[in-house]
Amino acid sequence: MLEEISLDIANYWTSNDFLTESNKNCGTLVAFDWRDDYLTEINTNIDLDELECDNFKFDKLIEFLNRNNFTFVLGLRNIVHGPSEEWTDKLKETLKSNGIEYDEYVVDCWPSPIPEFDIPDNIFILRYSYDENSKIDKLAAFPYMFRDFMIKSDWEEYYNDKDSEDKKRVIIFCSDIENLVLARGFNK
Repeated sequence: MLEEISLDIANYWTSNDFLTESNKNCGTLVAFDWRDDYLTEINTNIDLDELECDNFKFDKLIEFLNRNNFTFVLGLRNIVHGPSEEWTDKLKETLKSNGIEYDEYVVDCWPSPIPEFDIPDNIFILRYSYDENSKIDKLAAFPYMFRDFMIKSDWEEYYNDKDSEDKKRVIIFCSDIENLVLARGFNK
Protein backbone atom coordinates (compact mmCIF):
# COMPACT_ATOMS: atom_id res chain seq x y z
CA MET A 1 0.00 0.00 0.00
CA LEU A 2 2.78 2.50 0.90
CA GLU A 3 4.45 1.97 -2.47
CA GLU A 4 1.23 2.39 -4.45
CA ILE A 5 0.25 5.61 -2.69
CA SER A 6 3.78 7.03 -3.04
CA LEU A 7 3.75 6.20 -6.76
CA ASP A 8 0.26 7.72 -7.17
CA ILE A 9 1.51 10.98 -5.65
CA ALA A 10 4.60 10.98 -7.89
CA ASN A 11 2.43 10.31 -10.94
CA TYR A 12 0.24 13.27 -9.98
CA TRP A 13 3.31 15.48 -9.67
CA THR A 14 4.73 14.57 -13.06
CA SER A 15 1.38 14.98 -14.82
CA ASN A 16 0.73 18.35 -13.13
CA ASP A 17 4.05 20.15 -13.73
CA PHE A 18 5.60 19.66 -10.29
CA LEU A 19 8.63 17.99 -11.87
CA THR A 20 10.18 20.98 -13.62
CA GLU A 21 13.75 19.95 -14.28
CA SER A 22 16.44 22.26 -15.62
CA ASN A 23 17.43 19.62 -18.21
CA LYS A 24 15.72 17.25 -20.61
CA ASN A 25 16.07 13.49 -19.99
CA CYS A 26 16.44 14.14 -16.28
CA GLY A 27 15.03 12.57 -13.16
CA THR A 28 15.54 12.46 -9.44
CA LEU A 29 15.02 10.06 -6.55
CA VAL A 30 12.40 10.98 -3.98
CA ALA A 31 12.21 9.32 -0.56
CA PHE A 32 8.70 9.01 0.87
CA ASP A 33 8.98 8.54 4.63
CA TRP A 34 6.09 6.78 6.35
CA ARG A 35 5.50 6.48 10.10
CA ASP A 36 2.72 4.20 11.35
CA ASP A 37 1.14 4.11 7.88
CA TYR A 38 1.13 7.91 7.58
CA LEU A 39 3.24 9.80 5.11
CA THR A 40 5.15 12.36 7.16
CA GLU A 41 7.70 13.85 4.77
CA ILE A 42 9.56 13.53 1.50
CA ASN A 43 13.21 14.09 0.68
CA THR A 44 15.20 14.62 -2.49
CA ASN A 45 18.61 14.80 -0.77
CA ILE A 46 18.53 11.11 0.06
CA ASP A 47 21.28 9.44 2.04
CA LEU A 48 21.96 6.65 -0.46
CA ASP A 49 24.08 4.45 1.74
CA GLU A 50 24.39 0.77 2.72
CA LEU A 51 20.74 0.33 3.69
CA GLU A 52 19.55 1.92 0.45
CA CYS A 53 22.10 -0.11 -1.50
CA ASP A 54 20.62 -3.32 -0.08
CA ASN A 55 17.03 -2.29 -0.87
CA PHE A 56 17.43 -0.40 -4.16
CA LYS A 57 16.07 -2.04 -7.34
CA PHE A 58 18.99 -1.31 -9.64
CA ASP A 59 17.53 -3.76 -12.18
CA LYS A 60 14.36 -1.64 -12.53
CA LEU A 61 16.48 1.43 -13.28
CA ILE A 62 18.40 -0.55 -15.92
CA GLU A 63 15.12 -1.68 -17.52
CA PHE A 64 13.99 1.96 -17.69
CA LEU A 65 17.28 3.08 -19.27
CA ASN A 66 17.28 0.25 -21.84
CA ARG A 67 13.60 0.72 -22.69
CA ASN A 68 14.29 4.38 -23.46
CA ASN A 69 17.57 3.84 -25.34
CA PHE A 70 19.81 5.59 -22.82
CA THR A 71 23.42 4.42 -23.08
CA PHE A 72 24.97 6.96 -20.72
CA VAL A 73 24.00 8.27 -17.27
CA LEU A 74 25.29 11.58 -15.95
CA GLY A 75 24.93 11.82 -12.17
CA LEU A 76 24.57 15.35 -10.78
CA ARG A 77 26.16 15.16 -7.34
CA ASN A 78 26.05 17.99 -4.83
CA ILE A 79 29.49 19.12 -3.68
CA VAL A 80 28.50 18.39 -0.06
CA HIS A 81 25.77 15.75 -0.19
CA GLY A 82 25.41 12.78 -2.47
CA PRO A 83 25.25 9.02 -2.69
CA SER A 84 27.79 6.98 -0.76
CA GLU A 85 30.75 5.45 -2.53
CA GLU A 86 29.25 1.99 -1.92
CA TRP A 87 25.93 2.94 -3.55
CA THR A 88 27.66 4.69 -6.46
CA ASP A 89 29.99 1.71 -7.02
CA LYS A 90 27.00 -0.65 -7.15
CA LEU A 91 25.24 1.66 -9.61
CA LYS A 92 28.34 1.90 -11.81
CA GLU A 93 28.87 -1.87 -11.74
CA THR A 94 25.24 -2.54 -12.66
CA LEU A 95 25.29 0.03 -15.45
CA LYS A 96 28.61 -1.21 -16.86
CA SER A 97 27.45 -4.84 -16.90
CA ASN A 98 24.51 -3.67 -19.00
CA GLY A 99 26.59 -1.62 -21.46
CA ILE A 100 25.69 1.76 -19.98
CA GLU A 101 28.40 4.31 -19.18
CA TYR A 102 28.39 6.57 -16.12
CA ASP A 103 30.03 9.81 -15.15
CA GLU A 104 29.36 12.52 -12.58
CA TYR A 105 29.22 16.27 -12.56
CA VAL A 106 29.62 18.03 -9.22
CA VAL A 107 27.26 20.95 -8.66
CA ASP A 108 27.60 23.70 -6.07
CA CYS A 109 25.31 23.88 -3.05
CA TRP A 110 22.02 25.70 -3.15
CA PRO A 111 21.35 28.45 -4.11
CA SER A 112 23.64 27.74 -7.08
CA PRO A 113 21.46 26.66 -10.00
CA ILE A 114 21.69 23.32 -11.74
CA PRO A 115 23.55 23.94 -15.01
CA GLU A 116 21.73 23.33 -18.26
CA PHE A 117 23.41 20.68 -20.39
CA ASP A 118 23.10 20.35 -24.14
CA ILE A 119 22.97 16.56 -24.28
CA PRO A 120 22.16 14.05 -27.00
CA ASP A 121 19.10 11.82 -26.67
CA ASN A 122 21.08 8.80 -25.41
CA ILE A 123 22.15 10.52 -22.16
CA PHE A 124 20.02 10.45 -19.02
CA ILE A 125 20.73 12.85 -16.16
CA LEU A 126 20.22 11.40 -12.67
CA ARG A 127 20.04 14.32 -10.28
CA TYR A 128 21.08 13.84 -6.63
CA SER A 129 21.10 17.55 -5.84
CA TYR A 130 18.58 20.28 -5.12
CA ASP A 131 17.09 21.98 -8.17
CA GLU A 132 15.53 25.37 -7.46
CA ASN A 133 13.33 24.90 -10.55
CA SER A 134 11.71 21.72 -9.23
CA LYS A 135 8.49 22.12 -7.27
CA ILE A 136 9.07 18.63 -5.82
CA ASP A 137 12.37 19.79 -4.33
CA LYS A 138 10.59 22.74 -2.77
CA LEU A 139 8.01 20.40 -1.19
CA ALA A 140 10.90 18.38 0.24
CA ALA A 141 12.84 21.41 1.48
CA PHE A 142 9.91 23.20 3.08
CA PRO A 143 7.78 20.86 5.24
CA TYR A 144 4.95 23.40 5.53
CA MET A 145 4.60 23.37 1.72
CA PHE A 146 4.42 19.57 1.71
CA ARG A 147 1.85 19.64 4.54
CA ASP A 148 -0.27 22.17 2.64
CA PHE A 149 -0.07 20.09 -0.52
CA MET A 150 -1.07 16.90 1.29
CA ILE A 151 -4.02 18.31 3.25
CA LYS A 152 -5.48 19.75 0.05
CA SER A 153 -4.93 16.55 -1.94
CA ASP A 154 -6.72 13.26 -2.52
CA TRP A 155 -4.18 11.70 -0.12
CA GLU A 156 -5.03 13.82 2.93
CA GLU A 157 -6.07 10.75 4.94
CA TYR A 158 -2.55 9.31 4.56
CA TYR A 159 -0.77 12.40 5.84
CA ASN A 160 0.27 13.09 9.42
CA ASP A 161 3.28 15.04 10.62
CA LYS A 162 3.80 12.72 13.57
CA ASP A 163 7.31 12.14 14.77
CA SER A 164 8.62 8.67 15.41
CA GLU A 165 11.96 6.93 15.40
CA ASP A 166 10.54 4.12 13.27
CA LYS A 167 9.92 4.91 9.67
CA LYS A 168 9.51 3.03 6.44
CA ARG A 169 11.08 4.54 3.36
CA VAL A 170 9.85 4.17 -0.20
CA ILE A 171 12.09 5.54 -2.94
CA ILE A 172 10.42 6.69 -6.12
CA PHE A 173 12.32 7.56 -9.26
CA CYS A 174 10.59 10.61 -10.79
CA SER A 175 11.14 11.64 -14.38
CA ASP A 176 8.98 13.14 -17.08
CA ILE A 177 9.33 9.85 -18.96
CA GLU A 178 8.14 7.46 -16.24
CA ASN A 179 7.98 7.08 -12.47
CA LEU A 180 9.13 3.88 -10.78
CA VAL A 181 9.23 2.39 -7.31
CA LEU A 182 12.95 1.67 -6.82
CA ALA A 183 12.89 0.77 -3.14
CA ARG A 184 9.90 -0.76 -1.38
CA GLY A 185 9.04 0.29 2.15
CA PHE A 186 12.12 -0.68 4.15
CA ASN A 187 12.80 0.19 7.77
CA LYS A 188 14.99 3.24 8.04
